[in-house]
Amino acid sequence: MERSITSWRFRRRMIGILAVLIAVACLNGYTGSSVAKAAGTGQVAVSGAEKVYQSAAQAVFYLKAYRKDGTLKTVGTGFLIGDGKALTAAHVVKDGVTFEAVFEDGSIQKITVLSADTETDVAMLSVQNSKKRPVLTLSGDKQPARYGQRSFAIGYPLKDGKIITEGIVNAPTAEVNDVIRLLTSAQVSAGMSGGPLLNEEGRVIGLISGSFRTMNGIHICVTIEDIRKLMKKSNT
Repeated sequence: MERSITSWRFRRRMIGILAVLIAVACLNGYTGSSVAKAAGTGQVAVSGAEKVYQSAAQAVFYLKAYRKDGTLKTVGTGFLIGDGKALTAAHVVKDGVTFEAVFEDGSIQKITVLSADTETDVAMLSVQNSKKRPVLTLSGDKQPARYGQRSFAIGYPLKDGKIITEGIVNAPTAEVNDVIRLLTSAQVSAGMSGGPLLNEEGRVIGLISGSFRTMNGIHICVTIEDIRKLMKKSNT
């Protein structure tokens, strides 16, 4: 009887050990598969905000607007869109006389305002992209922004402090002071005005304009439609 009980205990212990070994083997097989896929490219796989930042950051610059007497009037953010052009918020360049784009590598480029729409708050800039930096592409989707879509804002709340924030599209179209806006929960701070709002593919779905005073955590962006209207007007 004693031998039978001992044998039963031994079998139960072995079954427990075998179950643990199977679980570890399964876990290692899953992890190994994931690592192999990443290792196959020779690079660490990234996604989400990190991927968006890597693809878009070099196209975003710190924007400085000066008064006639040479004193600094305001600062903001802008981003390259190709063909020697860039975008920012109209209120950033309003009443400015001269302007500079400061890039991440410290280089400074003089820029000029080609056109601006103060009602929709978007401005088109001319900037010499002599170093052939990456440029951002506007979303070509028929519906560029959707309710609940992940969104990423990039801008300069500090001169040397470009940041990225993540949120969702709270509303792709909302009437704010008689103008249609895109609303996002991606955090926005002073100095980020004029920066891009991007989707997960790194394409522009809006342009940062401001924040609500009465609605914490919800921020206002110019829509793709209004950006395209100004671009079309600038090319005519």
